[in-house]
Formats: sequence, structure tokens, C-alpha cells
Amino acid sequence: MRTLKVLTLLFVLVGVSIGSASSAGAGVLLQDLENALMCKCDDKCGKVLINCTCSTADKTRAKFSKMLESGLTVEQIIKTQVDEYGETVLSAPTKFGFNLTAWMTPFVALVAGGFGLRKVFQSWIGKKEGDDSPEMPVDEPEILEKYSKRLKDELDGIEL
Repeated sequence: MRTLKVLTLLFVLVGVSIGSASSAGAGVLLQDLENALMCKCDDKCGKVLINCTCSTADKTRAKFSKMLESGLTVEQIIKTQVDEYGETVLSAPTKFGFNLTAWMTPFVALVAGGFGLRKVFQSWIGKKEGDDSPEMPVDEPEILEKYSKRLKDELDGIEL
């Protein structure tokens, strides 16, 4: 008899925990849905649904909760919203077709900018790897003699 009471209590606890887990799971699904879609309120706030506090957002959340409780998945609800409002209802562009450029362009721009900066820095530094000789060879006597004579002429031309 005592074993029967313990088993009954165990089944009740398991049932309660499963019920609370499913309601917590529904909350997570609703948050996923709110993160994926934009608010479609009348004043065109342009916010993601999870961040919007208008009355339209509250009505939309209630509608989505009912849809989730009826057994629809997040993907199905998103598809119905896209069918109704178009792709502008999505908080992020899809990763297919022309929208793929919205995902790729920032990375391509970063790489191209990095190469451009490298090129600019190399031109500023004046890359001279492998060239150990100075710009003006000082050890050649005819060049030294030429500049010494010019310096002497310039100094002689200065009046004190």
C-alpha cells in the first residue's frame, strides 16, 4: 500500500514537472519567434517584436502564443507572416538568393579594406627589403669631390 502511494506521488511530480517544462519551452519558442520577426504596428516603429512595447506588439504576441499552443511550429508561423507581409517582416534577411549579399558584403568589405590598408602602409613605409645599400653612395670619390666643390663654391659666394 505504501509503495502505491509513493509511486502515485512520483507520477504526480513527473506530470507537474513535464507540464512546467512544456510551458517554459513555449516561452522559449515565443521568444525565438519574437526575435525573428519585426513589429508591424501602425506607427512603423521599425523594432524587432521582442523589443516593441506597443499595443499591436502585445496583440501579436497573444496571437503567436495561441498559434504555438495549437501546435504550429515557429517555422510555420514565420512562413505565414512572410506570406502575409513579405520578407520585410523578418528581422534578418534570408540566406538565399540576392539576400545572401547582405550577409557577405560586410565580410568582403573588411577583407578588401584590410588589403587596402596594407597597401597604403607599405607605400608609406617604403618597403626596402633586400636593399642594404644607402641612397647616396658616400664612398665613391668622384661624387664626394663633386659635392665638396659645389659646397666650396656656395660658401665662397656668401658675402659677410
